[in-house]
This record gives sequence, C-alpha cells and structure tokens, in this order.
Amino acid sequence: MKKRIVPPSPAELLPLQLESIGVSPKQEMMDRPNGYPYFHWLQTLAGEGELSTNGQVWKMTACTGVLLTTGTPHRYEAKNGYWHTGFITFHGSMAASFVQSFGWNIAERFQWESGNDQISKLLVDMLATAESGGDPSGWQFSSDLYKFLTLLRTDARTDNRPSITKRLERVQLLLDWLEEEFADPGIGLIEMAAKLHIGERQLNEKFRELFGQTAYAYLIQLRIRKAKEWLPSRPDWTVRRIGEAVGFRDASHFVATFRRKEGITPETYRRLHGTGTN
Repeated sequence: MKKRIVPPSPAELLPLQLESIGVSPKQEMMDRPNGYPYFHWLQTLAGEGELSTNGQVWKMTACTGVLLTTGTPHRYEAKNGYWHTGFITFHGSMAASFVQSFGWNIAERFQWESGNDQISKLLVDMLATAESGGDPSGWQFSSDLYKFLTLLRTDARTDNRPSITKRLERVQLLLDWLEEEFADPGIGLIEMAAKLHIGERQLNEKFRELFGQTAYAYLIQLRIRKAKEWLPSRPDWTVRRIGEAVGFRDASHFVATFRRKEGITPETYRRLHGTGTN
C-alpha cells in the first residue's frame, strides 16, 4: 500500500525540516517539468526504475537513490513492471547550505552496499516515527535528516567513486601508523607515501578528497591534537618538551605552529585547560 505521511509543520522553520516521507510499492510514472518545490530524495527499495533529469538518464536499481534540489525538472517510472520506492522531501533554513557543503550537484545519484544498508534502515525508522506521530516538534526529524544526509556522504558513492568509508579503508594503514609514529620528526611526505606504495602526488590527492588538506598538513594537525591533550595533563613538562615529544624539532616552530592553528599560544592553552608550569 502506498504511504505518504505529512508531519505537522513546526511554528518555526527548522535547520532541516521534513515535508513528507513515504513508500510506493508500485511506483507510478511521475513527470515534473518544473521539479518539486522542496528537496526530493527518491530511492529503490526493490525492483527497478528509471529517472531522467537535466539530460541524464539513470537506472534505479537496488541500493540506489537520487537527490534532487528544489525545482529540478525530472521524470521517473518503473522498468520491467515492478518498482518499489521510498522517498523523503524536505526543506529548512540550512537545507541548501548543507547540501552545497557536501559538494553535491543539483541532481546527484548515489549507490551503496547492500550488506549494511543503514540508509534504507533510517528511512524506514523515520517513516515509522511519522506514522506514529512521535515527533510533533519536528526536531527529531531535523536531527534524523542531518544523519541521513551524512550517511549519504559517508556510506554512498557518486559518479562511480567509492564512498568515503571505502576510501578511508584504503588509507587506514597509514592513519594507524601515524598515530603510533607521529613523534618522529623525520616523517615526511616520502615516508607517508611509501606506507601505501603510492606516489606523493596521489597521496595528497587522497587526503584532499578525504580531509580537505594535504597529507603533511594532516600530520601537523595530528601533532597539534596530541599537544592539546598533553599540555593540561602533563603540567610538569615544559612547552619545549611537549613540542619535541609530539614531533617538532624546536620550540619556536612548535609555538608558532600551535598559535597559527589554534589562535593562542601553548602557554595560554595550558592555563585555560589546566594548571602547572610552562
């Protein structure tokens, strides 16, 4: 049976606000030349469909979904006689900025693994909450929508690129090694690339995709993070000793880098978060 639940609209516009949610066990043809007035998520729960938008035609098989921004023209229909879909429509004061910050286009197709399908599970859980009327304020849905978008970002892939989770698995060996060896001041881009048996340029490309920074910048940030843990917890250690212990060759470089990254000196950070001497 087709279900479409429209929850109560909160008095205030939430950061992410659910407009409707539902399932269509026998999805009919839908043609919207002017798009939908809100963000529209459509995914396949079973069977197969086809969706066309902006000159692109996408096959909609299991563990596949499409996110369409407001007003994006589209058309979709079942293929081979059977298409079971789930959908979410939403808006909100920060909806556009969230979607933009994730780097998605006005129409984005996602695919994910079937073995641990948290995306479909969350949709089903949200539908159950909507059916029961369990979130009259809308704030739980707002939280769930953020989690849903985050799952798309981490667990799904776009344009045949692996998901962030899969890409993280490929560099996890290096990340684990850095957690153990960050204190070695001799670690550089060459040593890091060698751990993954790839070139330095390729390594930096991977880190920019995953973390928005180069591999060496990631290492510096790791050292600063360790310093922030130790400054308050080891009051008998001088700032110089902590800087050397996390991999900086001299105190001046440590202090200058810490201040540039954190906006305050290590001494000030220590006073804010603990007691002890410099």
